[in-house]
Amino acid sequence: MRISQTRLRAVVLGVSATLGVCQAFAGETHKESRMEIAPGGTLTVTTGGGSVNLKQGAVGAAVVAYTTHSDKVEVDRTSTADHRRIEIRTHVLTEQKPAADESKVDYEISIPPGVSVTVSTVSAPITADGVSGEMNLSSESGQVTVRNANRSHVIMQGVAAPVSLTNLSAARIDIMANSGAVQLTNVWGPKIHVATSSGNISYQGDCSGVGSYWFSTHSGNIDLALPETASVDLAARTYNGTLENDFPLQKKSHTSSSPPKQGSSFAGTSHSGASAVELQSINGKIRVKKQQ
Repeated sequence: MRISQTRLRAVVLGVSATLGVCQAFAGETHKESRMEIAPGGTLTVTTGGGSVNLKQGAVGAAVVAYTTHSDKVEVDRTSTADHRRIEIRTHVLTEQKPAADESKVDYEISIPPGVSVTVSTVSAPITADGVSGEMNLSSESGQVTVRNANRSHVIMQGVAAPVSLTNLSAARIDIMANSGAVQLTNVWGPKIHVATSSGNISYQGDCSGVGSYWFSTHSGNIDLALPETASVDLAARTYNGTLENDFPLQKKSHTSSSPPKQGSSFAGTSHSGASAVELQSINGKIRVKKQQ
């Protein structure tokens, strides 16, 4: 029986496509393990590329699932005898030189309540969804996203990647960033402190929680959008940049320092001034506006 050239070509192309799919998944391996960890324990993740996704888990154990994309890397998992410390590390095998895609590992980790987590990556984006407790997160170029949590303590040092914080209540935020922009939406708590070198800072919320809100940047811009109901005691200062204020503030009748210099600073209160808000920039623009 003869096969026409058109049909033969279709068969060859189909086989080639199938082989391509097989090759693409040939080095992909998925594993999952349950690791006991005591309340108050710490979990540390160190990796290069790929992704790290964190979520809230059940008491007593962390569930660590990961996918490698080649046989040139492996994941080391260690735990102390008292189950108070877990370490997870992406490791390149000896004499292997994986390409960027081959060295990636994708993590999905469930964190028990009361366990602190430290994640350090090179290019892997980090996402924490619904995770309470202390999180120390760092990525050189992968975006860091934290959302939908109550009573979280988020710590970031030297982050160069963009940072997004959304829907965090009763939070404690300590961020020292380099060039990455930091965006906060519906974030409130007793301490919200963000400082950047050249990255922009934007905040949209009501600064509630009778907290301390401090935003500082060297050469980036600061944008603060508040609802008319926000109760703040606000002070803004820039040394070489510009100021814009479109939020109704009442001038203070008494100040503890010299009066603000016109054009470089302003201060005032709204309602009872429950939360202290301080904005500071060296060269960037500071804008305060009323939410529409």
